Amino acid sequence: MTETPPPSEQDVADLDGYYDKFYVHDATEIRHHLQRMAGERCALTVRAEGSLDTMATLLLKVDERALWIDVPSSRKLLDVWMAAHLLRIEGSLDRAALRFSSGPARLDTYGDKPALRLPIPQRMLYLQRREFIRREPPFGALACLLHLPETEREVEATIRDIGGGGLAIVATRSAVQFQVGDLLRGCRIELPDVGEVEVNLQVRHVLLRGHLGYDVAQAGCEFVDLTPAVQRKLFRYLLQLDRDQLARRRALE
Repeated sequence: MTETPPPSEQDVADLDGYYDKFYVHDATEIRHHLQRMAGERCALTVRAEGSLDTMATLLLKVDERALWIDVPSSRKLLDVWMAAHLLRIEGSLDRAALRFSSGPARLDTYGDKPALRLPIPQRMLYLQRREFIRREPPFGALACLLHLPETEREVEATIRDIGGGGLAIVATRSAVQFQVGDLLRGCRIELPDVGEVEVNLQVRHVLLRGHLGYDVAQAGCEFVDLTPAVQRKLFRYLLQLDRDQLARRRALE
């Protein structure tokens, strides 16, 4: 069996026990999740260990010992993936985000077409939506552009906290009147180092922020109909917030 290399800096939060209770180690359960993803043709994002370049691909097949993914369209990227000791892979299934590492990759075929064969991972991070804890980004660092169809304009709202299931936003009541049950479609969030995502938000509760002034209101919103691609970007951003928080905590020790 190939030994796992020393962890990269990007995995420090995981190895420090941050997500230990969400890891699946049972081989049968891991294969079950993978087989469901293959059966539902779930998209994956893949990057080689030590690289920041990611690309979407498909999980094609899973058996007792291995899994097969589609090859990237770029020959250069294929060479990078095959040269890497491990590939970092993320995907989503129903309301859960999944993350695992596997390697090395070997060139094989699936349905008479090129494919990459990888060993079944020994563990898998499995996070259901309810398990995403809300995080508070640095003050003023994250905003949401709310699309208001009745006026065909956008209003910028500050994001106070964010998680896998939703967020809390603050805006002036003169700019937007939050109402419980409202569905705000096509809202845009620029996630630092991850990219822009477009989400639909349903307002679940409204709170007046008296200490910020009478004109300020906070809305607790739930994400509605998130696409797998948006789920993956949110997941990466939340992991980065956790790592930043852990780094700050260590600096104070």
